[in-house]
Amino acid sequence: MDSTQLSSRHTYLELNLNNQAIQERIRSVRQRPFLETFRVIERAALDKRITGIILNMSGFSADREYLWELRSALKEFRSRGKKICAFISAADLDMYCLASVADKIVMDEQGVLSLTGYVWGRSYVRHTLEKIGIGVRELRYLEYKSASEMFTRDSISDADRRQYGEWLDGIYAVTRDTLLEARSWTAEEFDSIINKEFLYSAKSALERKLVDRVGREEAVTETLKEMEGGEVKSFVYYGENDCGLTGSEAAYGPGRAGGLFSRPPVVAVVYANGQTDMERGMAARSLARTIRKLAAQKRIKAVVVRINSPGGSAEAADYVAEAIKHVKEKIPVVVSMGSVAASGGYWAAMYANHITASPYTLTGSIGVIGSWFYDKGLNDKLGFTVDTLQRGDHADMVSGFILPRRDINAVEEERYRKLLMDMYADFTAKAAAGRNMDVEKVEAAAQGRVFSGTDALNAGLIDSIGGLADAIRVARNLAGIPESGKVKYREYPKPKFFDKVLSHLPLSSVFGRIMGGGAAGFAAAPENLRRQMPSYSALLTDILLGESILADIRYRVSHNGEVMPVLPVDCGGL
Repeated sequence: MDSTQLSSRHTYLELNLNNQAIQERIRSVRQRPFLETFRVIERAALDKRITGIILNMSGFSADREYLWELRSALKEFRSRGKKICAFISAADLDMYCLASVADKIVMDEQGVLSLTGYVWGRSYVRHTLEKIGIGVRELRYLEYKSASEMFTRDSISDADRRQYGEWLDGIYAVTRDTLLEARSWTAEEFDSIINKEFLYSAKSALERKLVDRVGREEAVTETLKEMEGGEVKSFVYYGENDCGLTGSEAAYGPGRAGGLFSRPPVVAVVYANGQTDMERGMAARSLARTIRKLAAQKRIKAVVVRINSPGGSAEAADYVAEAIKHVKEKIPVVVSMGSVAASGGYWAAMYANHITASPYTLTGSIGVIGSWFYDKGLNDKLGFTVDTLQRGDHADMVSGFILPRRDINAVEEERYRKLLMDMYADFTAKAAAGRNMDVEKVEAAAQGRVFSGTDALNAGLIDSIGGLADAIRVARNLAGIPESGKVKYREYPKPKFFDKVLSHLPLSSVFGRIMGGGAAGFAAAPENLRRQMPSYSALLTDILLGESILADIRYRVSHNGEVMPVLPVDCGGL
């Protein structure tokens, strides 16, 4: 609830990002909803009483793409002649890049900057599988479709070295250019900061002019006084005021769309997250039904679909794609790509009127691949034997305990190759139709190759560089809603009753992120919790990382031999 009482034309909004950003309003009340945060910044930019923002980043973490979107919104805020003071404690290169949008950066006296650059890599389990008696045949006939390499190789392939190397070069250049502009560095200074020194205490960061002041609340107060030429006495906050810097009791929210009895047009924002699976992950069957129903609601004038997916099942991806195509016939549909919207994630997006992606988005990967897991000594190690009767030359192809007991033969592999290439042709043809491109042009950007958002734009796979806020602006424009007109946003899927209950339970925020986010979730847990469990943190991280690999193996085995538009699940550095 917005309880703002602004008593001054020189009021600062403390944007308290002390918990990991999320996209949907179904987690914890202590986490800030993705869309709501952008709406608050947009309102503050237009609010004549708001002079500036205090960006409190202490304890905050989010993925690289989200940070870029947040930075873009704050940069737009500054373009209106308003000011920003950022407060940071621990920060890596991406978090520092976000802080660089500010006029001034204040760093906690016990803080650390770790500006080590970017890395991409993958875990390979070929030798592990061989040791336990599991064989894997890679059903791969497209140059860059590498989703099974973690099971069949022990190092990066030449194709991956090229495609992910180019992606890494592109996003590293975006970050470098952003910091050169924001902090007035030369390229040589950037290289020295990243490659020679890279770890900075608060004192050394100040000496190197990476930050502008060291301290805590008092340092922020003094910095604001310097920025404004006098003391700032009026503050409002968005986030959690119990761990804020200003002590303000006046909450500031996104505001209402019109008066109590007004009925402004609605833009629906739909979140499509996780692997393209019919019942799990993206839950395509239910999601497609939700999307289709939006076209029948008269007040909904446009739909924005936010996709974060590495792909998975072609059937599930096509369910979502066809739902978007159906709605598109009646009202505009715009896709906003998150960190990853590739392979089946791209398939789901391709019929939209307009597709946006950030420079950091990993997209493309138009292609399909399969893998065949089989018993290569596992049953012998376990002491199991299998004996069968069969009718049909290939009936024993899938027989066995736990896994098929044999590899496929040349005839069977040829049938899989035909199946895979048929599905690939279907994928490229649909992408060409959805993007209004020649099939030959799509093929030139296909073969499973991944792209950054910038390269995808150049290849014609997307329409513009932007985040969720930009996608909403495009949707409003396509729907004919004036820029100054009021609009209401509805987010889907709607939270279920059990989700609402869980969101209010003690510690649901912490353990939801730990168990739902794997090792990254634990790393994003509040600092006080991590300090309480230092002896277990490394062990828990290792266990959860191992679990993610095992989960991928289970997923692949459950879809054994299935031709799939999917990225590797275990891609370090993304």
